[in-house]
Amino acid sequence: MPMNYQSSVSRSSNIRQAWLYFMYYWIVFAVGTFAGQFIPATLRMPISILIIAIVLISLFVKASRKFSALIANILAFLIGVVSYASFMYYLNDLGTVAFYQNVGLAIAAFFAFGFLGYFVIGDASSLGRLLFPALVALIFASILGIFIQIPMFHLVITIAGLAIFLLYTIFDFNRMKRGNFSPREMGFNLFINLLNIIMDVLRLASILRD
Repeated sequence: MPMNYQSSVSRSSNIRQAWLYFMYYWIVFAVGTFAGQFIPATLRMPISILIIAIVLISLFVKASRKFSALIANILAFLIGVVSYASFMYYLNDLGTVAFYQNVGLAIAAFFAFGFLGYFVIGDASSLGRLLFPALVALIFASILGIFIQIPMFHLVITIAGLAIFLLYTIFDFNRMKRGNFSPREMGFNLFINLLNIIMDVLRLASILRD
């Protein structure tokens, strides 16, 4: 059997597994969102701080990679828990029709930029060196945003976050095309990309509406 054929079959299998993981993490997130309605409002901030701490540990502590599967499950669940209140807020603020229109727009943007990464751009590996420091800066800016209640600051953070995760979508789809990924990690990355795009589009729509 030709080597190229074997490589193609292996890559196709890994891509299917990545999408299965992607759907799995959305299920874990949905369970967390359902649980979120029973969580007292006073616990949302501590949970959000815990999420940020876990993300920073996973980014900078190499030993945490041994527990990456467990960390991904915990993050998907906890993010779902705190996202319940956000979804309810945007539903009330935007209205049901506008809410789902913006969610649909976010999903369309995710797949449009994914299309660029997979079918149009040859090699986007250099993006990774730019996106990681941008992501770290975004995390710390988001922490500052908890204490800085200036609308323009939050607008800039939202636009920057949307741009970063759209570019990460290009980067990750491009990695899938080149076969440079593990299915579980890629599934989680795609889940995080889409979730952040959805939340940023909803936040941007809400800011512009006000």
